[in-house]
Amino acid sequence: MNLSKFIKAFLLLFLLLNIFACGTKLQKVPPKSSYSEAVYGKPYIIRGIKYYPLKSVKEFEQYGLASWYGKEEHGKLTATGEKFDMFDLTAAHKTLPLGSMVLVKNLENGKEVVVRINDRGPFVKGRIIDLSYKGAEELGFAGKGLAKVKIELLSENPETYVYHGKSINLDNGNFYIQIGSFKNYEYAIRAKNNFDSAIIKKVFVKNDYFYRVWVGKFESRKKAEDTLRKISYKYPQAFIVAD
Repeated sequence: MNLSKFIKAFLLLFLLLNIFACGTKLQKVPPKSSYSEAVYGKPYIIRGIKYYPLKSVKEFEQYGLASWYGKEEHGKLTATGEKFDMFDLTAAHKTLPLGSMVLVKNLENGKEVVVRINDRGPFVKGRIIDLSYKGAEELGFAGKGLAKVKIELLSENPETYVYHGKSINLDNGNFYIQIGSFKNYEYAIRAKNNFDSAIIKKVFVKNDYFYRVWVGKFESRKKAEDTLRKISYKYPQAFIVAD
């Protein structure tokens, strides 16, 4: 090999090594955190980027874009091992502890919702949280796809959370059982008539109206779960919702 070919080969190798190094953003150690009492867990790598999920953190607040996912992921396994349900109030976050409860506020309309982190993502630049369809619907941006939000960690315990210094039990509230969702109002009426305490909720989803039949209301999630077990043989697709 003459000197000219050797120099060209060396420059090509140097260029390839630099491209590879720039395209793989691997952190050797967990990043320094501004969050209070942050403890990191085992890292994972997505598309050449290493993420350090938090095992625990006392306080966490973040601003950015929220997105949502629905039918295309419905029924698939999440990072916690449970099946994703687009109608549950859950979300994906890159680093927050799995199972933690998060308050999400839509900065564009002031609406708020509490969701449980059960998955990882979104792995798109600028997005900080990926909500279930139900979460996006509660925040009023299911029809547009993205929204500017603020997220605040409420608790690492999925059963209770603390908001403004007050402990709140998530089991208490107004719960219903959704036994069906229909485009045809007559079908919704027939389903409603099978119960003494059922209501019809009219919703607008993706350019179409649906009529959801809710049975209830129940003062605790446990009471709703007891009723759900009794009627699940007839309504296997029924699930609990909170209002």
